[in-house]
Amino acid sequence: MTAAPTFSRAWFDLQSNWVGRVVELTGIDRVAAWQDWTAVTNLEMPGVWQVVRDAVISGNAAAVAHREWLATLTARRTALQPGCFWYELEEDNRQVRLHFANREGRGVLSPGRQAARRAELAATLADAQSAAPEAERLRGGSWLYHLPGYRALFPRSFLDRAIEGEPRNDVGRMALWGQFVRGDGTLYQPRANQFIRVYMEASSVDGLLAAFPLRTLDVVGPLRDVTDWLTPD
Repeated sequence: MTAAPTFSRAWFDLQSNWVGRVVELTGIDRVAAWQDWTAVTNLEMPGVWQVVRDAVISGNAAAVAHREWLATLTARRTALQPGCFWYELEEDNRQVRLHFANREGRGVLSPGRQAARRAELAATLADAQSAAPEAERLRGGSWLYHLPGYRALFPRSFLDRAIEGEPRNDVGRMALWGQFVRGDGTLYQPRANQFIRVYMEASSVDGLLAAFPLRTLDVVGPLRDVTDWLTPD
């Protein structure tokens, strides 16, 4: 059985401090800032947002979000996890939307685990093709496409199609906030320090959004290009 790493309290505190600057520079209230400008509502925690929302109002959001995330992980660990990849079908089943979650901890994308990741990705895409034979395209979007260990899982023909995402569209997603978490769930301090320095000096919304060290990379390409590359004859 594999399990996602436990995110540290420091990761939630990072978002809490960020919310303060968002409120200052945008004029929105703290509830809206937590809901739309952090990844807290994107952490696979169905029904938990109301608890966090109440904590935002009482001023204890980071601690409550961390507690609820731990509780969710504990419950989820009672079931087997099917590896690090999963997918959704989009656009009338013609497009496969790929997702990745670290369910092993530190070193999940290390050279020694590349074979396992490739096998998982191949199996995930084969399942998608079985579920939707009409699927033609593969779509991905994450900060992970900056990492050599993740890029190594895809052919150059797919990676060359990547374009930078717009931070305002991604600021409520793990696809952007995940860059501050190490494989073991602790805060990646060098990148977090850079982020804090820039957003604290920001004087506009654009300045806030420019604080993220890495943008998401969005890529859409032929599904067959990736599956053929993963499973050559």
